[in-house]
Amino acid sequence: MTMPVPLITVAVPAYNSAAYIDHTLASVMAQDIGDYELIVCDDGSVDATPEICARFVNCGLRYVPFRERGGQAENWNRCIAEARGKYLVILHDDDLLRPSYLRRATDMLSTRPDVGLVHCAIEHIADGGAPLTFQRLFDEDRVTRGDDFFRRLIVEGCLINPAGVMVRRTLYEKVGGFTTDVLWGIDWHMWLRICRHASVGYLAEALAMYRQRASSGTVAVAKTARNGGDEAWVVDDIFRRVADRRDLLSLRPYALRQVAHRTWCHAETMCREGHMPAARAGLARAVRIWPRMVLQRRVVALWLATWFGYDWFTGLRERLHHRGASA
Repeated sequence: MTMPVPLITVAVPAYNSAAYIDHTLASVMAQDIGDYELIVCDDGSVDATPEICARFVNCGLRYVPFRERGGQAENWNRCIAEARGKYLVILHDDDLLRPSYLRRATDMLSTRPDVGLVHCAIEHIADGGAPLTFQRLFDEDRVTRGDDFFRRLIVEGCLINPAGVMVRRTLYEKVGGFTTDVLWGIDWHMWLRICRHASVGYLAEALAMYRQRASSGTVAVAKTARNGGDEAWVVDDIFRRVADRRDLLSLRPYALRQVAHRTWCHAETMCREGHMPAARAGLARAVRIWPRMVLQRRVVALWLATWFGYDWFTGLRERLHHRGASA
């Protein structure tokens, strides 16, 4: 018997997510639209994730386990391969959806054939679920031409939070899978590629929740100080793909300068949290990306702080600020 093709696929790439995945799956099943399939692609979990998912199978979950670990990008690509719906949501195993998310995102895609990706405002929540902050890009729903959004995205970094993204499955198939060449900026790289083919829709209501975890993969990569190098790779690869567009190529120096700035910011965070080797490695990477940055006082000051302590750095910054204000 042939299974009817659903309008939407919600695919959850999971790995050792026993602490959160039941809440994630429940948030999908609480949606106010019913024409969807729910999949979990399990990247070789060794905790209770399989047992928790088994409790949802009778509710319609399709659980797809993999014995060998593929890593983040590979598991996202498995989600694409397993999906049957016209529209695809790849929902991280610790994030949540508000009940109207699928309906609102689907409405935009179904009424705007030029739109290939819809994202939304995000509520950031703590590890235990307490609300933290809101991430809002615009104050109203809107559609932005792909080229226009590309220009912002390549310079400002990953403005699209992955917690609330719906994409036409055919568009994923057209641009290819998530890159496995880097660990940081995998989603940013994909959104930039999608912008070359479609407009981007935005919902100003916070319809998804992004969980900030101290033990997340994002934090783990930041501690390796490879974020700057990975972002620089994304910029180089994307501009290689648009080599025929002189109007876009002119953005490359600005994009790299912003990568260097974000790398410095991550280095400051590592210093503040006491991860001094990672902070020094991040600073070195920032200078390699944008050599003129070495002339900036903040770079020298933060380098010294990795040896003398972050309190020394903040004290110096306050003294410089007061000196400038009184001048």
